[in-house]
Amino acid sequence: MHLTTAKLRYVLLRWSGVLALLALWEIAPRLGWADAQFLPALSTTLQAVKQLGLDGSLYSHLVVSLWRVLTGLLLAVAVAVPLAFILEGWFAGLSRQLDPLFRLLSHVNPFSLAPVFILFFGIGEAQKLAIISLVTVWPILFHTITGIRAVDLLLVKTARSLHVSRFRMARDVLLPAAFPTIITGLRVGTQMAVFMLVAAEMLGASAGMGWLVHNSAMNYQIPRMYAGGGFIILLGIGINQFILQLERDSFFWQTPPALLDQRSERQIPATGNTYYLPLITGVLIGILFFGGQEVARINSQAAASGFTAEQHSHHHTHPDDGAANAAPPEGHNHHMSMPGHGAEQEGGDKDAANDKPESP
Repeated sequence: MHLTTAKLRYVLLRWSGVLALLALWEIAPRLGWADAQFLPALSTTLQAVKQLGLDGSLYSHLVVSLWRVLTGLLLAVAVAVPLAFILEGWFAGLSRQLDPLFRLLSHVNPFSLAPVFILFFGIGEAQKLAIISLVTVWPILFHTITGIRAVDLLLVKTARSLHVSRFRMARDVLLPAAFPTIITGLRVGTQMAVFMLVAAEMLGASAGMGWLVHNSAMNYQIPRMYAGGGFIILLGIGINQFILQLERDSFFWQTPPALLDQRSERQIPATGNTYYLPLITGVLIGILFFGGQEVARINSQAAASGFTAEQHSHHHTHPDDGAANAAPPEGHNHHMSMPGHGAEQEGGDKDAANDKPESP
């Protein structure tokens, strides 16, 4: 009973800030502390989430964003990990010479190069995947190089004494030893990929969570905009927890940090969860398959309806949203005038009329 009470107290204290924020979100518009037109109550936002779920658009946008993040990460891993092993494992001197160049390139904001990506890749999926891959390749590359450099030299010398080939050295010695650091780089790269996903999906996209937020803002659907933003946060948290669980299961022998359960040591399991790796593989394959189908379907519908980048900037609708993209409220203008602006203009017209010289 004592442990249960302590765990409950720990959970409540840990999530108290989030609960307070949600409560403030609900009561602030209702008490007039915030304008409900621009900050709708939490219950109103949840109604928008329900509507997105009922019409199926939430699934479409979510699976498309997941597909883009996963595909961009796989492309970054396919480039960064082999490059790190080639440079650090076989050409260590060249790796140190190229390190300043890599550090310089890693500080370039990919979003600032968006016109260049559009010039080379157009406004299709290749442009979005290129932005996501570029922003994620650097942390994976740097962490992989760091992991290889941290490998115990005794393991390397032992492998060399057995006259193993370079390929077996990389596969059987360097990769297992550097794998924890590679996973850390993958987790950092995933967080950056989710950040850049929103910006990438605002550049000529027709689906995705970033497009949903941008589209809702342009059509003055504020609850829908907050719903999309909330799901982007949940998407980032979910992917991060997914990789953390993979890290815990892959390196189960490492002693986890002590929790607030009054125990100084925790029992280390003898083996990891054998079901988790097949589960991860199935989930990734499912995202790639269903996400790829959804992306192809949406792009084909957009092409059939004559969707272009120019139309995207003027006509913010999704092929599947239909009536969900309602027009802004009557009297609303994206370029909202300040109070009294009309009166000042009318007064100015009257003054101009009074100043007009009378005809003889």
